[in-house]
Amino acid sequence: MKRKKHLSILIFTIFSLLIFNCKKTTESENNWGNADFTTFVAIGNSLTAGVVDGALYEAAQKNSFPNLIAKMAEVDNDFEQPLMSGNGFSFNENDGRFSLNLATFSIDILSAGKEENRNLNRPYNNLGIPLIRANQLYTVTTSVEADSNHFVDKILRGSGRTAIEEALFLDPTLITLWVGNNDVLESAALGFADGNYTYTEPNDFAIHLNNIVNELTNNTDAPIFIANVFDITDLPYFTSLPSLVKNPLTGESAYLFGECENGVRQLTDDDLILFWALPKYFNFRNNISSISETTALNDTLILDVEEKLEIQDIINQYNDIIEDIANSNNQLNLIDIYSIFKGIADNGYELSGTNYTNNLISFDTDGNINLNLVYRLFGVDALHPNSFGYASIANSFIDVINSSLNADLPLVTSSDL
Repeated sequence: MKRKKHLSILIFTIFSLLIFNCKKTTESENNWGNADFTTFVAIGNSLTAGVVDGALYEAAQKNSFPNLIAKMAEVDNDFEQPLMSGNGFSFNENDGRFSLNLATFSIDILSAGKEENRNLNRPYNNLGIPLIRANQLYTVTTSVEADSNHFVDKILRGSGRTAIEEALFLDPTLITLWVGNNDVLESAALGFADGNYTYTEPNDFAIHLNNIVNELTNNTDAPIFIANVFDITDLPYFTSLPSLVKNPLTGESAYLFGECENGVRQLTDDDLILFWALPKYFNFRNNISSISETTALNDTLILDVEEKLEIQDIINQYNDIIEDIANSNNQLNLIDIYSIFKGIADNGYELSGTNYTNNLISFDTDGNINLNLVYRLFGVDALHPNSFGYASIANSFIDVINSSLNADLPLVTSSDL
């Protein structure tokens, strides 16, 4: 009887120690503070999805900024993404990621991949949908309803729910929300010249964002970390090519002509040549004498100074709306990506002792091209960050999460990529 009593005490003691040690280990490793990453959900567009080089593909998705946050919170094993194998899918469903041809300076498009995680029996944690606009996040359930955006079907998978409803279905404990970029970027990326891709009027954007936030806050108590819109004219898509072309062999130089808002004219340093003009640009370098009004760049390849100012005004209005909404609800916390990326555009971003910049290509005073193959923050589509760029975004969110919720998530380092 005595041995049984001792055995019972021993079992009870071991069981108690196991519980205590498990609890102690969890508490000692938990860096969440007042945050709860049990069900972390990210809502947004291609910048949330993790698009790199013009496509959504698995090798890049592992470094999407939400997945990096989940990694720092040690919940990345439970953070499900719509993984796309191989070269993934570009904005054309039959294409994969882009590749820069260093011989011709043209953009090659690789073959598409395939969906690898489509049979997941619940919504994805990463609900970033490339090409999505603010109004579509809470109104569309299929690609047909979203201007034939095939990514809608790949992320929502015929659930019958919108992206916002999918997020709420998961009963989230923490949310990131980043919308508005596509509402102006699609139009700007085509030089304001395609009537099928107009920007969202700021008043309409305010309605859509209010509807999104109201639907979320009325159905969950989870803290929401909302980012504003960076100045898209700081992206290498708009800044890589100067208006002045110089032949490094002859020293000849000339400003290009372009179809601008008020007709064809010679461009100035204040006008922007878009990245898709890269092959034409290099042809002009080798044939300066061909530059004239008759060889003007198409208006879809030009963002003139008036259009640039218009875009910046729209973005400023969007950001005022985002700030007002964030300040009006204690459930929301603002990440000022606009100011952060202004600093990065000027000074680069230091990660693990190395400085990375927005520059993909640059030109010396003789007109020679310098390729930035390593120390850059953007992929070859010049619009979307690469892994280092997404690390900078993840760290911007982590800083606010830590300060708002007394958390202690470590910042992403290059070894985490």
